[in-house]
Amino acid sequence: MGFSIKELTYKGKYLIYLSEQELTGPWFSFTLEGEKIGSIPIILKNIEPTPIYNMVNTRAGTALSRITLDFNITEYLKKLVQEKKIHPIPLVKKQFVRVYKDIFNPPKVPYISTFFTMKNISDFALKDFSMYFVFDFDINGLEGYDNDLSGYDEENDIIYQYDDTGLYGGISPISKSTNYESCLTKDFKIDQSKMNLSNTLYKGRGEILSALQIEFMTLEPDHTFQTALVISGGFSKEELIENIKEGKNDAMKHLHQVNRSVKSEPRNLQEEAFTKINLQQAEDCK
Repeated sequence: MGFSIKELTYKGKYLIYLSEQELTGPWFSFTLEGEKIGSIPIILKNIEPTPIYNMVNTRAGTALSRITLDFNITEYLKKLVQEKKIHPIPLVKKQFVRVYKDIFNPPKVPYISTFFTMKNISDFALKDFSMYFVFDFDINGLEGYDNDLSGYDEENDIIYQYDDTGLYGGISPISKSTNYESCLTKDFKIDQSKMNLSNTLYKGRGEILSALQIEFMTLEPDHTFQTALVISGGFSKEELIENIKEGKNDAMKHLHQVNRSVKSEPRNLQEEAFTKINLQQAEDCK
């Protein structure tokens, strides 16, 4: 359960095709801190099985889709206890971080913009909070997935991939990235020994992915982190940059609409249909 892009095309040409789901979406890392739990480092991929991610509700439309889910801290800690990575922790109440995703995909525009709003509704602080955008582009699909090149436009904060046909695919957030990286897909790693992207690009062609990182320091209880990511393509670097700049300008216009939605009562109501699904164990969701 989470957010990923299975396929993405630009004017009929594949930018993403048959990529692993966990390599086409947002990751998070932070240290969970509280008097009762101490300090517990956490890394979340965009796709985590229930009950780690609990679906709250969802709305799908032709131009706008909304997903609301919870990172279930209680279940995550229970999993760590079962794996004997931490000692049992008695919690008086269940603890969550709520994640809102607003996906704008209107027809006849050359980009997709997705807002990510995280609200810490737990009693714990999220220290050293980072959000990563990880995208395994397959420029021209199976015809050219393993001969991509990569680049980073520092002025516009756009990381991109392309091939010899001149087709480009790239991403950029409305919040300034703190780190970037492209590397062979098989070599990509975020773990306790490597929490920050390297600010380097893979030299040469290959089966590569691109990633951006935003560091936010600390997300205290009842505080919110929000950003939006724009994804686009182009038949030249210049076209890609213009498309993403247009997408970021458009995304800024939707900020008020998104903030009004995440604060609304219907957006935060648990849908009955998801209650049973959220109780399933991880092995039931493979």
